[in-house]
Amino acid sequence: MSEKFNAQPLFDSHRYFLQMHKNQLFSDDAPSVRAFVEFVSQDVPDALDDYRYTKEFLQSKGRRNEATYNLFRGESEKFLLWSWLVAKKSVVHLKRRDLESYIDFIYKPPVDWISDNVYRRFEDRHGVRSINPLWRPFTIKIPKSQRANDIDFKKKKQNYQTSQDALKATFSTLNVYYDYLVTEDYAFGNAIASVKKDCPYLIKNSSFTEVKRLSALQWDFILESTTKLADQDTDHERTLFIIACLKTLYLRISELSERANWQPVMGHFWQDKDKNHWFKVFGKGAKQRDVSVPDSFLPYLARYRKSRGLQGYPLSSETDPLVHKLKGSGGMTSRQLRRIVQQAFDHAYQQMIEEGFSNEAQMLKEATTHWLRHTGASMDIDSRPLKHMADELGHASMGTTDRVYVQSDHLERAKSGKKRTIESH
Repeated sequence: MSEKFNAQPLFDSHRYFLQMHKNQLFSDDAPSVRAFVEFVSQDVPDALDDYRYTKEFLQSKGRRNEATYNLFRGESEKFLLWSWLVAKKSVVHLKRRDLESYIDFIYKPPVDWISDNVYRRFEDRHGVRSINPLWRPFTIKIPKSQRANDIDFKKKKQNYQTSQDALKATFSTLNVYYDYLVTEDYAFGNAIASVKKDCPYLIKNSSFTEVKRLSALQWDFILESTTKLADQDTDHERTLFIIACLKTLYLRISELSERANWQPVMGHFWQDKDKNHWFKVFGKGAKQRDVSVPDSFLPYLARYRKSRGLQGYPLSSETDPLVHKLKGSGGMTSRQLRRIVQQAFDHAYQQMIEEGFSNEAQMLKEATTHWLRHTGASMDIDSRPLKHMADELGHASMGTTDRVYVQSDHLERAKSGKKRTIESH
């Protein structure tokens, strides 16, 4: 098997994908995709049909939600490229042995299929969506704190190994993919479940998942330093509001962002007949929920609204974007929101370094926006009923909330484990 990367991306971002007509096979803005698939068809005659059914699969499963689209796109695109270029077969002609070979491939992919960063698949060049030559199907995940150092990317790539979570996602996605192809009478069966059952790389995990969250000290620095920024510059009122929402209302970053099927607006804050405050959220799995708004959050909402020239508590009729752009109109994307939060983290990091908290500051360098949701939930889990927390977080089961945030058995085990000694008693 050649390790040379002679492939290219097949499906553009969610926004561009939605712009295509349902019956349009290739985008006129990305002629390279048509040319590539037609070239592959010389060796794999059914490649064009593979592409057509995969595009329809993405339309069926991923159009209403960008995160879902990105997951299915990444896995199905990777699978098509391997099937065509490595196995030299259509996806519907792959046997169980072929599928096992694919799992071997993704568990330890060739170095030329791995990039050292996340790159866009396509770039705009003179009105054409051109291939980004830096893009690869696999990406090395290097902690932010290490990226400034001299990294031996070649060695990192050689040591690359797909994580358990990624491997499980592959099996899950391919199972749904083949079920769809069978339903459409394109594939004759689905062997993914049996391949997964005998996979030598999957580990049955009995350990608990560590919740990535901020310490109380880190959160205090973030809140204090961001508040000072907002006091000095009204543009940072938006930054303060974002981090307050993510932490206090337990929101995912996507739940603050503007999407094709949902635009968070000020009118999503509302009051019931007893004057309790709520915020309407359109979350994971296209499910809507209402999150209670604590009294402590109201001053942050008020000062943010004041900075935008809005007065009082939001009315249900207000259609102003919840998180506004400083230039232009409309709400913000997840990418833009992450950039703002990262700036708040970086500022807090500098403050911690200056005040002598270097160890805590280094841990902050690893933080992502999702840590704010985990932080809020972890801090509140002991003072609120488990059912209430599950509803607020949007978990379908209290078991999920208990497993992720409570972990009382593990805490007790750790407490008793500390008493062990090296010396004989």
